[in-house]
Amino acid sequence: MKSCNNTPILINFGTDGYRGVIGDNFTFDHVSRISLALGEYLKENLPKKVAIGYDTRFLSKEFALRATESLVSMGINVTLSDNFCPSPVLSYFVKNNGYDAGIMITASHNPFMFNGLKFKSRFGASMLESEVKKIEKIANENNKINYNNCKKNTNNFQYADFKKDYVRHIINLTGIDKAAINADEDFLKSLDVVIDPMFGAGMGYLSSILKEFSIKHTSINNTVNPAFPGLNPEPIDNNLCRLRYTLKKRGTKNKFAVGFATDGDADRIGAVDDGGNFIDSHKIFAIILNYLIKEGYCGSVVKTVSVSRSIGDICKKSNIKLYETPIGFKNIAALMIKNGSDVFIGGEESGGIGITSHLPERDGIFNALMLLKIMITNQKNLNELLTDIFGKNYPYFYKREDISIDETKKKLLVEKLKTDGFNTPFKNNIVTFNFTDGFKFEYNDGSWLLIRPSGTEPVLRIYAESKDEKAAGILIDKTIGGINAL
Repeated sequence: MKSCNNTPILINFGTDGYRGVIGDNFTFDHVSRISLALGEYLKENLPKKVAIGYDTRFLSKEFALRATESLVSMGINVTLSDNFCPSPVLSYFVKNNGYDAGIMITASHNPFMFNGLKFKSRFGASMLESEVKKIEKIANENNKINYNNCKKNTNNFQYADFKKDYVRHIINLTGIDKAAINADEDFLKSLDVVIDPMFGAGMGYLSSILKEFSIKHTSINNTVNPAFPGLNPEPIDNNLCRLRYTLKKRGTKNKFAVGFATDGDADRIGAVDDGGNFIDSHKIFAIILNYLIKEGYCGSVVKTVSVSRSIGDICKKSNIKLYETPIGFKNIAALMIKNGSDVFIGGEESGGIGITSHLPERDGIFNALMLLKIMITNQKNLNELLTDIFGKNYPYFYKREDISIDETKKKLLVEKLKTDGFNTPFKNNIVTFNFTDGFKFEYNDGSWLLIRPSGTEPVLRIYAESKDEKAAGILIDKTIGGINAL
């Protein structure tokens, strides 16, 4: 795709990879340019092999084939998944088999009209920002690379099954097999799991594992449909109406009914309890973190700036160091890789949680198995596990609103926030400013507000947390009112 003066359109990577609307700013030409740029970078540094995976979106397989052809033409050895696969499955394949990089064709949780491309490093994590910037620079150098001039070569290409080894690995690491074998028989019979892959690449993974251990389960939204009919494939409350409805019916009969949802490329998780209530990623993070601490894990924890104070409360109680990073799991992964096993878990607000002993990578499937294993081990449902940690009432109310915003208004808002020209709610009560990523304001009662433009969409994300539900809502509403008045 070219601009009117025949200059190639610039390729700019966002928070996690390059994304765009299919046929508009995400095209076969862009996939070629990016893949060839990766090839140029690898030839200068590690001229070895690349693995490529893809999700269930429109043309994802074809885009993956184009990426494969581009790299193979440069003499890079390429292994392509023999079927659609989740992002963490590609990441595990890259790390476990000694590959130098991975390419995942996915737009993750974005709406159906989007597709995208993510780079994975040899560590099985998102590629470091410094490396991505170098590849981005190569991709944008005019006349440096041209797919149409590349010599076609099929000698260094193969298909592989990415699923088999990954599934065996997460079964062994979570210990779901031992938990199921040793579980109280009556409790195991009472488990009732509903799986919602949201028409995404996680289809078939959890169900095949639960079937192996005779754990009762059903699946919804479990067919390949690139339109993701009726929903965006992000496992947040508003997008899980069918899962919540299904669990609400189950819960009238069984308090050990539970639902797990994964996003379009299955690296994020959401959960629903037996009453059909959404269990957000902060609570999931808290349950897994608390379990790991009880199991003897020690070291440090990392969270992004938008994660609930509840994680800090758990770390403080257990005298565990807590790091805070900008939004984007790549920032968490960078600390996991840098600090090794010292950082044993990291998580973000959007459903991404990673455990270092598995991968420095978020993984919705692995985390669903972890939650299920914790339930089986303790013979408790998710709410009972939360009560064990926080008492009868979870101490915080967390809200997030995403609003559409055009680039002109977004730039104006950012400028006003930088210069204190925006009418931030309850300004006189702000005690701390945190501009690690976006604009976070912390109040004297412990509440906080975060205003952050999305790195991948024409969207503004507004987050608020308070010990009072009404106060969190007021912070959101007043912020939206101020933006509308610009």
